[in-house]
Parts: sequence; C-alpha cells; structure tokens
Amino acid sequence: MGDVPYRLPVLAESEGWIALDKPAGIAVREFPWDGKRPNLDSALNLQLQGGKPELVRRGASMFGSVYYLDPDISGVVLFCKHRSSLADLRNRFGSGEGYFRFVFVAGPKTEDMEHAFTADAPLLPHNVKPKMIPSSAKGKKSFTEFRLLAETEHNLTIWEARARFFRPHQIRAHAAVHGIPVLGDSVYEGPVSPNQGSLLPRRKGGALNAPAFEGLALHLVDCHIGDALQVSAKVPRAMCLLFKRLGLDVAALARKIEENTLQP
Repeated sequence: MGDVPYRLPVLAESEGWIALDKPAGIAVREFPWDGKRPNLDSALNLQLQGGKPELVRRGASMFGSVYYLDPDISGVVLFCKHRSSLADLRNRFGSGEGYFRFVFVAGPKTEDMEHAFTADAPLLPHNVKPKMIPSSAKGKKSFTEFRLLAETEHNLTIWEARARFFRPHQIRAHAAVHGIPVLGDSVYEGPVSPNQGSLLPRRKGGALNAPAFEGLALHLVDCHIGDALQVSAKVPRAMCLLFKRLGLDVAALARKIEENTLQP
C-alpha cells in the first residue's frame, strides 16, 4: 500500500474467496473519485506475483474485489481468488442476491422522522463533484432500509442501514437525502465530530480539544451472499469509544448490533 504497511485481519475464507476487515482510509480498487491512492486490488496481486508466502499459500491465481467500498468506510471487503469465482460473485452482487448491513453515526433525527424507513431515491453521479445526487429522471434504482438503533444526549444518533445491493456512496447519499448525513461526511454535509472536552466535561487536558472521532463514522458490519458466504466485522474500537463517550451502554449496543444479523 505504497510506503505504509498494513496487516488486515482475515474474517473468513474459502477456496474461492477471502474476506478482510478493512480499516478506514484504504481504497479497495481503483475508482475515479479516489484519485491515485494505493488500493488493495493492486497491492494483493502485486505481492502474489512477487511470491509473498502469506498470499501464495492461499491458493489464489489472482485477487479481485467483489464490490467497491468507499475508502473512508471500514468493514468487510471481499476478494475472490480466481476469475471464475470473481465472475460468479460479482454477478450475484450485481443481481441483488447479497445482503449488507452498515452501522453509522448521524446528527439528531427530526421529531416527525420514523424510527425505520426505506430510502428509494434513484441516484446519479454528479457531473463535476465526486458524489451521488438523487435524480428521478436519470438516476439508477437504489434502495436502502434505515433503522434507528440509539439516541444520545449529545444530538447524535446511531443508525443501521441495510441494502441488497449498494452503489458507490449509496448509504451516504440516501442518509443525507433523509436528513441524517453521516458524522464526518463533508461531501454530504454531515455533522462534524464534537471534541472530547464537550463529551467529557469533568476531565482536563489539551487532548480534550481534539475531535472525539476522526473520519467517517460508517462501518460495514455484515456481508451475506448466498448461504455459504456470510461474514461479519465487529464495529471498530474507535467507533465503540465514541459510543462510550456519548454515554451509551457499549456492550448492550454491541449485542444489539451483533444479534441483528441479516436474514434473506
């Protein structure tokens, strides 16, 4: 990954694919909106061709990402080890045979907002900016189910988002359309993170001026494609720490997230 070494945990693996737990800030594949930053597709294949034992023993002839996940989103990323399995899983993903579940932090919900709703605005890439916009005339069909998980005393909420198939920026764009843009998402005018001092008023120190969370507070928890491919990635430590600072029962919220696995 350029000059920065990364070791990504393996979440699950079969003869045809491998699932990794991707931290935020790493690109999955080359994509016009992401510039020239290093990506996992290229890095994995380069190291496989170079004979790195850790990859050679996986029995892969190549590595190819099944779906695009924004670099700023953490969570499950899926790579196939052979062209035949890649073609099969990409086709399944594109046909809406998958089930994906995200968890994210947003600003407060309005009083008239339902605790659960479906976003169905067709989405179209902006002709200049690296973002998606709703367009009933030219946009492509997109569906995301949202469910409120928790509210806090600090004007922030925790949400779950589900989709059978997702387009680039889909969760972020649909959340913004419905007034709950993701925390830290400057592209879709999401709220900025509160500083640590505002969440920990009794503590003292210069570090309290730092943001309570860095980056985009959006994580892909579950990836299910068919009966044989079901992978989950726990909410990252930084997001759990934010939950704690917001006064939430982290253990209870984690159980709620983990127990609510996707079902077709």
